[in-house]
Amino acid sequence: MIKKYHQKMKFVNPRTFSHKTIKELRYELDIVKDVMNYWHNKLENRAFGEIEDGYLYYEDWKDIYTRNGWVEVSDFRSFYNPKGVTNSDDWASYELDKAYLTIWKAWHSYHQLWRFRLSKLEAERFDMRRVTQAPKITIDEALFVLLGLSPSVIGSRGFDKFSLDERRFEIDDIEYHDYEGNNYSINTDLYSNEGCGHMEWFLKHKEEYTLLEKNDQLKCVSGRYFSNKFLKLAYDNRYLQERITKVRSINDSPWGEDFALKLHTVLIAVGYIRGSFETMWELSDGMSLASLHYLANVLADSELVETKQHYASIQKYVDYPSDYPLKNQYSENTDIDNPIEPKPLPKENKRIDDAITKLKLERNDNLKDN
Repeated sequence: MIKKYHQKMKFVNPRTFSHKTIKELRYELDIVKDVMNYWHNKLENRAFGEIEDGYLYYEDWKDIYTRNGWVEVSDFRSFYNPKGVTNSDDWASYELDKAYLTIWKAWHSYHQLWRFRLSKLEAERFDMRRVTQAPKITIDEALFVLLGLSPSVIGSRGFDKFSLDERRFEIDDIEYHDYEGNNYSINTDLYSNEGCGHMEWFLKHKEEYTLLEKNDQLKCVSGRYFSNKFLKLAYDNRYLQERITKVRSINDSPWGEDFALKLHTVLIAVGYIRGSFETMWELSDGMSLASLHYLANVLADSELVETKQHYASIQKYVDYPSDYPLKNQYSENTDIDNPIEPKPLPKENKRIDDAITKLKLERNDNLKDN
């Protein structure tokens, strides 16, 4: 009976878990940024800070040290200060100076990836389908649920092949010699925290991860977790709540109930929303909160309604289960390689465009008749 009960329930996550997790992760990302800046400082100060384009060719590098009066040891592609070597600042290795760019790039890419991920996690609508519709789930999916993060992001852009054990920016050790010919090696140390990146290491040390990892009753032979057993644990421990339909206030209808009914009808028809007209409309499965930002903009530009606060107005009709400002939701939908450039959501936007086009055609027909 418990199994069937949890299968039929519709779950939501208390937003307090999400806010707490995002805040913690942003703090940890600042630590990553500090390390990234450390390597950037190393990069900027190579060869007396005279390398401007980031790349390093041996002859150019050699010329800089020669001009500054340092002595070349060509066998080891190194230089040393003729006034004496008292610390590492008094000698230089070409391979080591080159390595600083490689190491900084790895930390920069890692930081950019997690900055993108946090923006996406903060903006994402909590979607349980990935968990409720599968008989078994991974520990990563289960952990996201307990932390208030939508498991639906796993597998999407920025989370493709996501795992707390991933090492996508791992590099081989870089070997170099000092001016005396001693052999050394250097690496990013990006995965020096028990084999994990800093952000993954932090998540693995959350008490929720320990709860999952040590609970053998939830696991199957493969190491995955039985979805129904997990859902019961999450619900019983108040990590999840049952979703309750919200009543919409018809007395607080900024665009009027006549237009609201037309809007509801066309959005239902294209499959963008679900729910009765009198309740707060819910986004259909697969529709993101970022698309609601798009809908608000399209309505404001359509001249179908008069509105000065289109983001606030749309939330009077469509349930918006997030404290993240709707006006900023577009940031969830960005290119990880070019975070400033917004990218479209074609499937969702097409449904919205089709609905608004229908409303415009109806308006134009009515104007002709009149």
